[in-house]
Amino acid sequence: MTVPVDERMRREVAGADRLAGALEAALRTDEGLRARLCHARTSVAFRLAGDGRAVTLLLDRDEPAVVLDEPAEVTVQLDGAAAERLAEGRLALPAAVVSGAVRAEGPALRLLEVEPMLRTALRAVAEERGAPVTQETRPAPPPATAAGPLDPSLLAIETRDLRKAFGPTTVLSGLDLQVPAGVVSVVLGPSGTGKSVLLQHVIGLMRPDGGEVLIRGRALSRMSRAEVLDLRSEIGVMFQDGALFSAMDVYDNVAFPLRQHTDLDEDEVRQVVERHLADVGLLGAAHRMPNQLSGGMRKRAGLARALVMDPGIVLCDEPDSGLDPVRTALLGDLLADQHAQYGGTMVVVTHDVALARRIADHVSIVWRGQVLESGLADAVFASETPFVRQFLSGTARGPLGMDA
Repeated sequence: MTVPVDERMRREVAGADRLAGALEAALRTDEGLRARLCHARTSVAFRLAGDGRAVTLLLDRDEPAVVLDEPAEVTVQLDGAAAERLAEGRLALPAAVVSGAVRAEGPALRLLEVEPMLRTALRAVAEERGAPVTQETRPAPPPATAAGPLDPSLLAIETRDLRKAFGPTTVLSGLDLQVPAGVVSVVLGPSGTGKSVLLQHVIGLMRPDGGEVLIRGRALSRMSRAEVLDLRSEIGVMFQDGALFSAMDVYDNVAFPLRQHTDLDEDEVRQVVERHLADVGLLGAAHRMPNQLSGGMRKRAGLARALVMDPGIVLCDEPDSGLDPVRTALLGDLLADQHAQYGGTMVVVTHDVALARRIADHVSIVWRGQVLESGLADAVFASETPFVRQFLSGTARGPLGMDA
């Protein structure tokens, strides 16, 4: 829809003041949010076309603040309409930057990882003020976005020509994966095509036969053992069946990473654990043993443990396995809600197309140990590649057969 010139000018003139007010209100909503946003340790200037002013969000101090026209590490260029959507929590900034719909200058990765939390707070403020808020439609990417390489500085995870074989069986055969920061990225493909093996390479549990794994631009092969162990504290993993310690109750399972990797006292541990258990609906089951839980409850406990360290990257390995369609849908909503609340980059490995459609911002289709197609979800779901069309539609006719 074309916006009349006078309306466009009104938006641009009021844009900086409105955006600054919305950001300030969002920062006041939750003390915990302010603390989590400061993990970014960056500053960003939202520069509005036609206004002449920039709204600067300072996330590099103990108390984040909003100021006008202060220099920043990252600059995001917005037109009037984009600024309005941002102020109402309707602009999915990671997808917009990846697609090229919004231009960001500077090291934007840390900003994109915390942006989902900020977007959630902005949407809540807009709803409280009575704004007719609707979910943002993902920006349409240019044709190259679906298959072309992304800017490496925007990637949380990247693999280059990753190869792995077990005896005569090749599992990964030159896999090139790119996962943008700040999104829910789904790695989708048939069973037995190397998806779980890929995750084990990402967290350094397996060494590749060839190729490279990079986390936020750092190659695992060039890290010392101490650096790899330190990196793992920034990556949360939700295993297929929760992988809970059978001799510990739910509370102690979730508390385990905090006791191992932090100096928090038990009162502080309790506050963090109870918050995460409440988030996944398990506070009342805190002292049950794993064998007293249903499959879905074990998965939710595993998710709480994966998130308890506030990691920048969360890996979910087949979270829907063994669940019925209704509980899969509920788990998908829980994953999306947790990403909105805690930000970061979430990678979900699955063969469930319905789950992918429900939660994905970004999708990579894996087949025969390679990434066949990758990009923003809408672009991949609209793909005309024969294998992708067959897999997404679940039809028998096509390149995927019983022996593939």
